[in-house]
Amino acid sequence: MRTYVYLCICLIAMQHLSAQSYSGLELDNFSGINSLTFNPANVVDSRFRADINIATVGSTITTDYFGINLSNLIDNPDGFDFDEDSQTFPSQANNLYLNLDVLGPSFMFNLAPKHALGITTRVRAFMNVNRINGSLYETLSEDDAFDNDINIDMENLNGTIHAWTEAGLTYGMVLYDGKNHFLKGGITLKYLQGAGAVFFNSDRIQGNYDAAGDTITANGDLTYGQTLDDTNDENDEFKFGSGSSGFAADFGLMYEYRPNLGDIKMDSTSLKGHNQYRFKLGLSLQDMGKLSYENVNVEEYVISGTVSADDFEEDFQQGLEDNYDQTSTVQNVDLQLPTTLRYMADYRINRNLYLGLSGVLSLNDDTSPLSNRRLNYMSIVPRYESRLFSLYTNLSVMEYSDFIWGAGFRFCLLTVGSGSIISNLITDDSRAADVYAGVKIPILQSRYSKETKQLRKEERRKAKAERQKRKAIEKMDK
Repeated sequence: MRTYVYLCICLIAMQHLSAQSYSGLELDNFSGINSLTFNPANVVDSRFRADINIATVGSTITTDYFGINLSNLIDNPDGFDFDEDSQTFPSQANNLYLNLDVLGPSFMFNLAPKHALGITTRVRAFMNVNRINGSLYETLSEDDAFDNDINIDMENLNGTIHAWTEAGLTYGMVLYDGKNHFLKGGITLKYLQGAGAVFFNSDRIQGNYDAAGDTITANGDLTYGQTLDDTNDENDEFKFGSGSSGFAADFGLMYEYRPNLGDIKMDSTSLKGHNQYRFKLGLSLQDMGKLSYENVNVEEYVISGTVSADDFEEDFQQGLEDNYDQTSTVQNVDLQLPTTLRYMADYRINRNLYLGLSGVLSLNDDTSPLSNRRLNYMSIVPRYESRLFSLYTNLSVMEYSDFIWGAGFRFCLLTVGSGSIISNLITDDSRAADVYAGVKIPILQSRYSKETKQLRKEERRKAKAERQKRKAIEKMDK
């Protein structure tokens, strides 16, 4: 069966999961090159002389169809029992969201005290399926489903699956550096190559299944398209560098309020290795752009009349072609990236303790089959942060889901976390599952200025001379 509409229907049956990638990490002042994917202004005036990413992977999956008891996966030696360890939440309009983000070899470095540059490589994939009839799916899943009449009703169904690669160039500069106020900005320009896309939509499909006659009577419409080769199963796959390309951009600003904090020496040359703010605010606009695909196969069906259900048993797509009016066209298609507004605020309690807030607001609506969108969320993130080690926990509310609770840490070269790990372990109907992990090579700024280093060296020299003098006096007294 080649129709990707039913691929998505199968995926929505997997699990009710929701979370956001990189929760907590996005606020860490020592996240380095990773922070450029949240706000390009982070590239400048960072705690790094340079930062080199080896690989970082984050994944998110969300659907409001059902939840599972993840603790049973660990505690039950007999394995997971779907009937006992899950709860369903079917509706006329269930949704599915999936996001995979891989940050490949990337690095950032300082050009001058107020200017910095970063180069990033990424592989990204999104899946959005909106307003699929979960109640109908649940009915069809029953063993005796086709022994009874079934009502069919789906409205404003659409979905997009899209994967692509990015090569980004980030530039950041300090815009203002006053006595207590600091402002920096950044921009990332990205070259995109598409790997492939599948999209579908239906304004409405309405009808019923008649058990006595084993027939389907329905009226409505269905449109789907794919950039993949539909002539041979071996070629029907996502391929990077498939001939599609495009451009996109991210923009970001970061403001810091920098009073005399009292716990660090506030001179103009020694603070690159320290956080200088009492609080900071950040705003970024991400993924402004699109990918253009040529020669896309688009199939449109006008669904009308009564047909035999047997026609769809072996091959759903063939059943559509044999029974309904079809229009096949080859089109050039532009797929919109998941344009997003990110915001953050961070309060410095003391040298190592912070309380942050972060969130995402999608600027794409969920009505278009030619765009992906992020899910809206907001997180409160208390954390412990130092040069070598950070520990954070997030308390989050996310679209399609309830409250979720996660944690993560950074230790030297390694970063690991999950925005939902704690809520997974303490709830019976987990609606969250995500994970991120990364390895990089950080080259940190010095904690002391040249003047301070020289002063400390002189103090050590004087202390050593004083010790030697005391020892000489003690030896003479003996």
